[in-house]
Amino acid sequence: MVTPFDSLFDGRERIFWLYLLTSLSIALLLLLRPDTGGRRLLSLAGLKSYWWSADARLDYRYFLINWLIKTLLIAPLIVSAQSIALWTLNILGATAEPLFLQWYYRDIVFAYTLTLFLVGDFSRYWLHRAMHRCDWLWAFHKVHHSAEALNPLTFYRVHPLENLLFALRHALVAGAVTGVFIFCFGAQLDLYSIFGSNLFVVCLSAFTSNLRHSHVRLGYGRWLETLLISPAQHQVHHTPGHTRHNYGSVLALWDWLFGSLRRSHQVGPDQPFGLGEGQRLHYDGVRKLLTRPFFEIQANRRRVRS
Repeated sequence: MVTPFDSLFDGRERIFWLYLLTSLSIALLLLLRPDTGGRRLLSLAGLKSYWWSADARLDYRYFLINWLIKTLLIAPLIVSAQSIALWTLNILGATAEPLFLQWYYRDIVFAYTLTLFLVGDFSRYWLHRAMHRCDWLWAFHKVHHSAEALNPLTFYRVHPLENLLFALRHALVAGAVTGVFIFCFGAQLDLYSIFGSNLFVVCLSAFTSNLRHSHVRLGYGRWLETLLISPAQHQVHHTPGHTRHNYGSVLALWDWLFGSLRRSHQVGPDQPFGLGEGQRLHYDGVRKLLTRPFFEIQANRRRVRS
């Protein structure tokens, strides 16, 4: 029987137990340093105020409700990556004969793994950027940015429509890349993976990704934050006034290339999270998280017409 807690044992999920454990270990090392002032967060009162805050309790409830919506309503709507791969092959096959290039198998697997990672991360950057730049998409993405206290389950505070868009993005990217590689090299493809997830994602991001939605500030330094998105950079993305920076998922390279990069040292460590003053009450319940975007879009239409 499938349950929402299966994510704890699935290496493709953000809250896989080993990723949580690694992030917890790093967080403890950072918070126990005498110069950070983080030890108060490790007191009983500090832990209670963090893990039982209004935002945290809302994230726990929303995680369960959103899992049901994704399982029962969204998953049946998603075209499979296999279908996209077949369509890609048919389109390529209508214009040319398959290439069947003679590469070493290990080189094909490495190229396939790297291409999936790069194209996937690039497409996530642009879809995430569109969620901020398009007014009606931003109405839905604001659900994620409404949290004023971040915890690992805030990652799942995403409107079902946004879940649908990102699932479609994944199917299109995985299917198209797979179709192209089958056309070029034949059907014997494999993926270098760790815990069932892409090797590059796990090595570059998974072990620290849960710190992105937390109050534990981990930067990578000025040079490395031009290449990789650090947890601190994603926290910058969650601060009012900087939500149009750091759209990258794993690589900060896209932000650097397209002018949306902010390194963590450029923004103070004590910035608030959320949408800004007066917005919290619009997103303080599961029903509001699900329905608020539709009311906001309707209100925007009325303003435009008037």
